[in-house]
Amino acid sequence: MFGELRNILKVACIYIATIIGAGFASGREIIQFFTIYHSGGFYGIIMTGLLFAFIGYTILNKVYTERIRNYEEYLFPSVGWVLGWIMELVVTLFMISVFCIMISGVSGIVSDKFNIPFHHSIMYVTCICMIFFLLGIRSIVSLSTFITPILIVGILGIGVYIIIGKNTSAFNVIEGFSSATHNWFLSSILYVSYNSIISVVVMCSLLPYLKTRKIASIGGIMGGAILCGIVIVLNYVLYIFYPYVTSHELPVIGILDMYGELAGKLYRIILLLAMFISAITSGYGFIERISSKVKLSRKIIIPVICCLTIPMSTVGFSKLISIVYPIFGYLGMFMVFIILIQGLSGIFKTRWKSM
Repeated sequence: MFGELRNILKVACIYIATIIGAGFASGREIIQFFTIYHSGGFYGIIMTGLLFAFIGYTILNKVYTERIRNYEEYLFPSVGWVLGWIMELVVTLFMISVFCIMISGVSGIVSDKFNIPFHHSIMYVTCICMIFFLLGIRSIVSLSTFITPILIVGILGIGVYIIIGKNTSAFNVIEGFSSATHNWFLSSILYVSYNSIISVVVMCSLLPYLKTRKIASIGGIMGGAILCGIVIVLNYVLYIFYPYVTSHELPVIGILDMYGELAGKLYRIILLLAMFISAITSGYGFIERISSKVKLSRKIIIPVICCLTIPMSTVGFSKLISIVYPIFGYLGMFMVFIILIQGLSGIFKTRWKSM
């Protein structure tokens, strides 16, 4: 019983870790995809949580039932070779983009904190990631299981702290949001789409932890539910101080800096962890894609890829969020549509057989 619960938590944590990245924790993603739609944003969050839970449930059950070991074994039978190769290209480009940007973000914080040259920081951070890649999926699951609860508690704790002690008089808050475009439905679909690109790849590697169907089902649903709760709290915080926070590179940090130095420092640690786990999961997914195509030892592929990404890790992550994420959101819609169709057809088949 305890072992089953532990595996459920591991599966839920790795699912959450693929989504809670720097853009999520800093508030940039939340503002762009939810807060700007005001009350409609909260409806979008509920729909997003339901979709995440359903996608996690569907993918993990398919991995367990069909004994899927990697993303290729899931993708090509689902969409065919032509569309499969197109999606392969989309997934690969997105994962390497996220990996490079998160490496850059972590390196920037390390450089400022320890007064190390930025390029040296990139090399150090990349080497740490390389160690986890060489150790394999078990090390990444262990890291996610350790870091994800810290992220959950930290984000929720800071969010509740701001909500309870809110003092909007200290901010230049503009009342009224009549100029915003109220299209929270499409925004929610985009958010789920681009986040599913990496999460599906990683979930397809979790077969060793799916000992029973119960672990697969509850792990996916729990991951989606927890994500929904975190986004609601974070969005409410940003909603209180909107549109003031839109002028900040790191919106949540911008709010906390007004509350005191300690709160800002603590949340910077959370942001650093979020960036790092996002770099690990996206980098691992990219390596999985390359190693399945190139007939070389992973011990050779991993160092080569890490070395090649070092000069690419110089772009600010806010640019990625505002431009690249929506683009990949549109491209990822097809995959989300396929997953939903598979999930619904599986439910109908199960009910038909039971009748």
